[in-house]
Amino acid sequence: MILKGRRVIFVLGNLELGGAERQALILARHLVDHEQAAVEVWGFNKSGPVANICERHGITWKIVPYPFKAGPSKRLTNLLKLSRLLRSARPDILLPYTLVPNVACGLIWKSTGARVCVWNQRDEGLFPLDGKLERWAVKRTSYFISNSHAGARFLTGKLNVNPGKVRVIKNGIDHHTPKLDRRAWRERLKIDESTFVACMVANLHNNKDHATLLNAWRDVVMKLEPHGRKAVLVLAGRYDGAYESLLALAGELKVDRSVCFAGHVTDVPGLLSAVDIGVFSSRSEGCPNGVLECMAAGLAVVGTDIEGVREVVSPNGFHLLASPGDAKELARIIAGLASDPVMGSTIGERNRSRVRQHYSARRMCEETVACLAELVTLRKL
Repeated sequence: MILKGRRVIFVLGNLELGGAERQALILARHLVDHEQAAVEVWGFNKSGPVANICERHGITWKIVPYPFKAGPSKRLTNLLKLSRLLRSARPDILLPYTLVPNVACGLIWKSTGARVCVWNQRDEGLFPLDGKLERWAVKRTSYFISNSHAGARFLTGKLNVNPGKVRVIKNGIDHHTPKLDRRAWRERLKIDESTFVACMVANLHNNKDHATLLNAWRDVVMKLEPHGRKAVLVLAGRYDGAYESLLALAGELKVDRSVCFAGHVTDVPGLLSAVDIGVFSSRSEGCPNGVLECMAAGLAVVGTDIEGVREVVSPNGFHLLASPGDAKELARIIAGLASDPVMGSTIGERNRSRVRQHYSARRMCEETVACLAELVTLRKL
């Protein structure tokens, strides 16, 4: 255990729970339980469910000020404060996740006493921060991990990272026993057994493009109504900036009675046991947890035809993907699965098998540990 006793600090955008934070927590727990590393989880400005999970597992967590809130001169002051805070924690390894932590840690890590800083790329370069800051941070960062090939190409193609410093390590999904079964969840959602139910697991913000999904859902409801079949769409995810507009859109489309805004769900495996298919309308992704969780639950997934989703579902699922923003095509595919449950079940079992073979949490952790061990050895940490 080359990482035994090493001080590892994860730096997150905040301590709310999204896909990147889930992956960081899986790795943090593995480093504590299997590598006996001394782990801390830091987040900017805002606490949330991550802090509660850390406390349950005996992992130290901390809130620190957001470094890029003000103008250029204030940014420098904030970065120096973050540097001093990190230096006082005496890290050996820094593991920032998502753009702001990646850039902040890339700029200051050499002054913190850390020997290694690994940039964790979790998307396809969707949210640029500041071109000059990103370039400086990239030049100073020692190594890069991307959870997708698209993200790796963004690093090498757009940020000019040396390909030899980039490794692709796909996300891993933990197996969790459902807290409630299918019947209990359907009762909670007030959905009878004959109703066709689709679910998207994603926090409600604009990039996930729930709006296209709602437009598609109107068509799905209209296609199924003549056959006497009801349909319900469950949107499971934290109410971020898009919630109010999506609620209004559901009303305008007159599908508000067939859409359930479930909010943040802690029992995702239980919820997914109660639905018939997964859906995912995002316009840009790295390695989408929301798709992997549906696949792990044995569901067919109807999604957008973007590289991150294609990489996860494999060619077996390409025929269930629609062009981003194409509500009509998305509706056609969903309605087709509603009328052919046997096909949906067959695809779902293939999906479950694929996740077990290629997207296990243990595989992700072991690959990351191997990467960190190489860096530690090279730098004689």
